[in-house]
Amino acid sequence: MTRWKSFTVKVRREAIDAVTRFLMDQGSLGMAYDEQLLGASGDPADPIPPPPDVTKLTAYFPWDTDLHELKRSFLEFLPVVAESFGEGPEAFDSATEITDTGWAEKWKEHFRARKVGRRLVVKPSWEEFSPAGNDVVLTIDPGQAFGTGTHETTRMCLRFIEDVFDRAPSPPRSVLDIGTGTGILGIAAAKFGASRVLGIDTDPVAVEVARKNAGLNGVDDSFRSEGTTLSSIEEEFDLVLGNLIAEILVDLSGSIVARCAPEGWLVLSGILTEKSGWVVEEFDRNGASLVEEKTDGQGAALLLRKEKRP
Repeated sequence: MTRWKSFTVKVRREAIDAVTRFLMDQGSLGMAYDEQLLGASGDPADPIPPPPDVTKLTAYFPWDTDLHELKRSFLEFLPVVAESFGEGPEAFDSATEITDTGWAEKWKEHFRARKVGRRLVVKPSWEEFSPAGNDVVLTIDPGQAFGTGTHETTRMCLRFIEDVFDRAPSPPRSVLDIGTGTGILGIAAAKFGASRVLGIDTDPVAVEVARKNAGLNGVDDSFRSEGTTLSSIEEEFDLVLGNLIAEILVDLSGSIVARCAPEGWLVLSGILTEKSGWVVEEFDRNGASLVEEKTDGQGAALLLRKEKRP
């Protein structure tokens, strides 16, 4: 018999990334939330119903977790969410003790193989998938790190990565993935042909999960994850990835652009649509101009290119 605890909160969809990161920092072993489903063929172009504005996010924790302390920490975190996203519906919903032998597998039902671009397919490590034609299959085991390809911001980043590798005259050879989480973005770049990918994250759990996922995808020779900060990196990269939030992107804009090689590419997301103009303006001021913007629901992703050296 296995015993666990669950902690459920109400959250608007555009804040799921931030709340997920918070709960994982608190020790969550896995999460599930109401997910927007693709069409029967798995094609993102198929008609799909719009997702609800507010969803319930359930996080699962070890049995010895103090739920009262967790609730207190969550309520203290809400002003941070409001500062980033504005006042909203975020609230504690419920907490439960679970005696069960199979809950740990149930959340996996929400993460299934799906096509997120023209040929990029993201699948969980526990699911078999037969690729067709020129499909590029990305296998992810999230563990206790963030990033499965199911959230809108991650999907938009993956589509931009596919665009850069398929359409750029000179596809990137070196890539920096800032806040790598599961490594999904950097590993996708490696699968598309990048020969040197560095994923950085200050969370040691994420560093290890990303390293394992690189092995699952057979790119551990080209992808490496490190528990380091952006300020400690001095080299330049052909492609820089950052699925963060607008405030962090703006705060780090100068450093992020500095790590991108002249005429290199930047893919940024985790941005509310109403804040995308602010992010574009700050990156333009630092020498990276907008090439294209994608939106999905209330989220936006940006593809930018750094100017040539004078």
